[in-house]
Formats: sequence, C-alpha cells, structure tokens
Amino acid sequence: MLFRIALVSIGNEVLSGDTLNTNVRWLAEQCTTLGAVITEHRTIGDDVAVIVETIAELRHRCELIITTGGLGPTHDDLTVAAMLELFADELVLHQPTLEHIERVVAERGRMLTERLRMQAMVPASATVLPNRVGSAPGLLFDRSDGAAVIVLPGVPREMEHIMRESGLQWIAECIAAGGYEIIAEHVFVTAGVPEADLADRLEPLRTQLPPTVKLAFLPSASGVRIRLRARGRPGAVRLLLDQAVEPLRASLGNAVVSEKNERLVEVLQRECIARGKTVAVAESCTGGMLGMEITSVPGSSAYFLGGLICYADAVKIHFGGVRPETIAHYGAVSRQTVEELATYIRAAYGSDLAVAISGVAGPGGGT
Repeated sequence: MLFRIALVSIGNEVLSGDTLNTNVRWLAEQCTTLGAVITEHRTIGDDVAVIVETIAELRHRCELIITTGGLGPTHDDLTVAAMLELFADELVLHQPTLEHIERVVAERGRMLTERLRMQAMVPASATVLPNRVGSAPGLLFDRSDGAAVIVLPGVPREMEHIMRESGLQWIAECIAAGGYEIIAEHVFVTAGVPEADLADRLEPLRTQLPPTVKLAFLPSASGVRIRLRARGRPGAVRLLLDQAVEPLRASLGNAVVSEKNERLVEVLQRECIARGKTVAVAESCTGGMLGMEITSVPGSSAYFLGGLICYADAVKIHFGGVRPETIAHYGAVSRQTVEELATYIRAAYGSDLAVAISGVAGPGGGT
C-alpha cells in the first residue's frame, strides 16, 4: 500500500484564477520524491462549510491531506475556523509563535495589533509547525480517526519553509514507520535532442522494461525530461530502478545533461561554478527572460555578470556592437547578428561565456 496524499488549495483568489497556484506543483514534487503518491488536487473557495466538507470526505480516502491558504489575518482567512469546527476544537495561545510575531513586529518598527496577535491563537489539538519567515504557523492534526491534516499558509515562500523545516521530515518518518510501498523514480534531464528522436532511441529498451517500471517523456521549452518510475518496497524498488537505468543511460549518451531532476539553468549554474566560468547575455526577442531564469536560482551571482536587452535594432547597433551593415544584409534575426552580439557582450562584460538571442516574437510568427 502507498502513502496517499491529497492536496487542497483554499482561497477565492486561487479558485478564480487571480492567483497562480504554484504550491500544488511544489508540494507534489516534494512528496513524490519521498515516495508518496498524490491522489487528488482540489481547489476550493473561502467557505467554512466547503472546507469542512472537503476535508472530512478526503480523510477517509488517504493518509494525509495538505491544505494551503486561508491562514492570514484578514476576514476571508477561514481555514482555522474550519479546523475548529471539523475537530470540535478550541483556540489556545501558542506562546512561542506570539514571541516570534512580537520580535518581527519590533524589528520592523510596528505596533502589535490584535489582528496580528490572533495569528498566535491555534487549535488546542494541533501540533504547531513554526513559520520563521512569516506570522501564521503551520498546523498538524495527527489523529487516529482518519487521515492526518497539515495546514499551511498560501504564501509560497512560507509554505515551502515550513515543509522543509518540519513537514517533509514528518511525512518521511510516517512512510518509513508504516512499512508503506513507495514510488521511486529516476529522471534524465536532456537538452538539444528532440523528443521524437529520444523516443526512437529508447523504444527498443522501453519494450524490455519490467511491467512495474514506467517510462515517460516530459517535454518543455528547455529540453525533455525522461522519467523512469516504479512502485514497491523501498530496497527492492530502488534496485529494480537502478537496473533499468543503466541501459537507458548508455543509449542516451551526451543528450543527458543531468540526472538530478533539475532545471537547465541549475545545471548551467552548477557547471559554471565548478569550472570557474562566468556568463553574460544579450537578449532581443526574449526581453530579459533568460536573465530572469538564470537569476531565479539562488547563488547565480557567483557566475552571472549581467546582460543587455536589445529589442530594437538601434540598441543592437549602439549598445550591442552589431554593425549596421550586418543587420542590413543579413537581418536582425540571423546567425551573423547574434554572433556579433555575443562577441561584443563577452568583451564588454569581461565574461568567459556569452549567450545572444534574437528571433521573431511578434504576431507575424515566431522563430
């Protein structure tokens, strides 16, 4: 039997699409890595009755429910009220949380309001999961009458912090102590080879995989992730997966840039830092998206120097070192133009490596 987890996103702003729900993806990835299986995602509004009904139903169908959202200090943050009703509980003051809030408020030169103080009032039966990057703590309801419930803030940074500090460890311990089967996986991150070509390479091997090992192709703009996934007892399933990985690794060859299930920019950062190399960029049609992607990884300042956004041809010429005759003869979207851009940016920024991008991104088409 697998350790089953249901994810419940709470909030009118998520339900309406006003707020992009990145929490589900992060939680699903982290819990799957531990060997659990995500059985359901649900998104519901800020309504106590709906929250109570949803969680009560799910508690009979899985081992754990994780909710996000509805823990803030405003009138529409109703998750705690729903937990009180669901578990016939009452609020008590959690002194360590109050002291944390008082300390944060004092550091910011603000007054402790009753609204903020209420963040330290928690259901008596809950185990508090400290939130050191925000005010509302996470809550764990571990009960014998159904699935456990972990209640988290909806702010991604706070949710991730609480799970990393305490939630994920608790889940891992439950899986180990309960003797559950796990879902184990191995991911090849590839770049530069189309999905169809990769599929052709692996088809003879795919047909020879054991029935319990499943192969999936997960394409994205940066490349294709190839995932092997198997189910079984921890020791046996990892051995089975290791045996299945070796032939695929040999067949994929240098198409693989990582086996750590990481983004391409994370691979770039790791390899550049390991080799002592720096990078600068010049972007036309991407308008700074590459630089944003690079700097989204903590620690990127160790190798990324900066970049130029040169959308207009005049900017390419005056600030990017492209000769006017190059654009006149070959066009802005050409190998010659990006070569001149990359050469100039590398020299201007003093980087070891440079990336230049140009293309057609308007309504007339794309390249």
